[in-house]
Amino acid sequence: MVWVKKQGIGQYGLLKQNQVITGVRVYGLKPFVTLNFATIKQGPNGLEYVVDAPEGITPSLSDSQFRETWKNEAKNIAQEFKPEYLSLGNEINDYFYIHPEDLNSYLSLVDQTYPAIKQVSPNTKVLVVFSYNHLIENNQWELFQKFNSRVDLIGLTTYPYQKFATPFMIPDDYYSKLKQYITKPIAFTEIGWSSTGTNTEKIQADFLLKFLELTKGLNIEMVNWLFLHETTLSGVLSYISNPDVTTIALKRTDGNPKEIYTIWIKLKELK
Repeated sequence: MVWVKKQGIGQYGLLKQNQVITGVRVYGLKPFVTLNFATIKQGPNGLEYVVDAPEGITPSLSDSQFRETWKNEAKNIAQEFKPEYLSLGNEINDYFYIHPEDLNSYLSLVDQTYPAIKQVSPNTKVLVVFSYNHLIENNQWELFQKFNSRVDLIGLTTYPYQKFATPFMIPDDYYSKLKQYITKPIAFTEIGWSSTGTNTEKIQADFLLKFLELTKGLNIEMVNWLFLHETTLSGVLSYISNPDVTTIALKRTDGNPKEIYTIWIKLKELK
């Protein structure tokens, strides 16, 4: 997952400047780029989830100038870098839970942007990503049906430790019921279990094994663990994320591997 400071319009320039995509390919990695259309900002009444538009452009998914600029941003990223994966929004169901009136405008924007990407980079796989935790909580299953025919993959983030005390409490059909709603391959773009407090490193490793068991039979394109190393959060992330997110990592801050890292490496070797 390639994350830069700007994840909406303006990201193309940053990616050209820092050459991170060239860098990751040196190590044989496949870059996954996310072009977001919204961001969380501090407003007069606290944090707000709003359309992310540059100064001078109306922050609206129905505004023609915003739509054309955002579509061209996606096209430029695709043409310049030919990323293996390009997401047109991360955990988009959170935004549309707050702003359901914007959904049709976004769907038509995806319809316009998809062919623009394929025109310049036909091998780039295009997707949108949903927060699986929040989708279940907010009963947003119908959203999958709106995107099955519009993208190459359906992306999911999943952090069941926020709902269940142990991995063994996750219901048997927690992931398998996705087959009722999704017809495209699935990309688990972020998965993880904290190792903070009662969530020991052993329990964290148990989750990975349970996840593999519960997702058998699904058409899975990829599984991406959230962090390699434990980290710290800053800016808006430090306000909207639980502190235990920082321990969703395969290694500790000093670089020493956790129990889960050994399992992860074995899976890579099996692949």
